[in-house]
Amino acid sequence: MKLTAERITVHAQQRAILDDASITLQPGELVGLIGPNGAGKSTLLRAIIGSQPYTTGNVYLDDTDITALSARQRARALAYLPQERHVEWPLPSRAVVALGRYPHASGLGPARPADSEAVDHAMAAVGATGLANRSAAVLSGGERTRVLLARALAVEAPLLLADEPIAGLDPFHQLDVMEILRATAHGGAGVLAVLHDLSLAMRFMDRVVLMHEGAVIANGTPSEVLTDQNLERVYRVTAARGSADGIGYVLPWSRIS
Repeated sequence: MKLTAERITVHAQQRAILDDASITLQPGELVGLIGPNGAGKSTLLRAIIGSQPYTTGNVYLDDTDITALSARQRARALAYLPQERHVEWPLPSRAVVALGRYPHASGLGPARPADSEAVDHAMAAVGATGLANRSAAVLSGGERTRVLLARALAVEAPLLLADEPIAGLDPFHQLDVMEILRATAHGGAGVLAVLHDLSLAMRFMDRVVLMHEGAVIANGTPSEVLTDQNLERVYRVTAARGSADGIGYVLPWSRIS
């Protein structure tokens, strides 16, 4: 399933916080949505899933306008990991992950074998099987992130939107989550992830979309987008560059005052 967001504009307090922003996501593609704080990345994700009203623009799943779909149809097609990692009730972690199967439920009956298998698979994928019986209310921030990512994976949607999926994780689990997202994409899903770590964007992403002041200003491979000129213009930093295992990397090195 292809996702297309065309010319999305969002106004708040009499100013455009998204300005004619467009983005596409193809099946099997891992795309990084990057840009400084306040660039409009999270707003664009919320507009796509329908939780942020937009002034102008359209969102399509294949050739169907998303507004023509029911809430359940949208939820089956678009899994979403929000930036906010709140869990409102002290549920066991496995029960939290099982909420990802709600779009597939046909009633209030017991979970189907397919639902239990999807939950087990999602928890194993993020290394959260050992957290299954622990209350989500007592998890660390990193553990909660993995459980909520498992909830999104349990949807088994053709599209996954993840807002800062590695926030609060240590380096081991950052790499782990990036490998999970890449495997999810290369398994056939389209994955769009908001990132601040430019090195991980360079290493893992098939394509990078750079936002600045509510607009998309660059879209291409990581090496095409993460140029010195773009980093200086958007982030106001210079970069150090190198390569490891044949893959280039970029490190923000000094501020431009």
